[in-house]
Amino acid sequence: MNRTLLLLAVVACGSPAPVNGPRAGQAVVYVSSNVRDAQVYVDGRFVGNLGLLHGGLAMDPGHHRVELDHAEYYSRYIELALERAQRVKLDLEMKPVLP
Repeated sequence: MNRTLLLLAVVACGSPAPVNGPRAGQAVVYVSSNVRDAQVYVDGRFVGNLGLLHGGLAMDPGHHRVELDHAEYYSRYIELALERAQRVKLDLEMKPVLP
């Protein structure tokens, strides 16, 4: 099973974080999955393909929804309540859609 680790994507609820990392106080969510080319959404906004993102998702503290989507797999999501400067690791395994 091939897994991809998402290390640091530049996303802050729609506002890009600085290239050198998250802004002070932002939480960072690290995502891994068995589907490398799954599309990543944060709070309904497309971030990019999991395999092409480099890093974790930098987000402001508060409630957020992280979702993985792929045409050949059932979507997976998780809702998080993030605290200031928190670091979270997620492993979202996706199951194939039956033919």
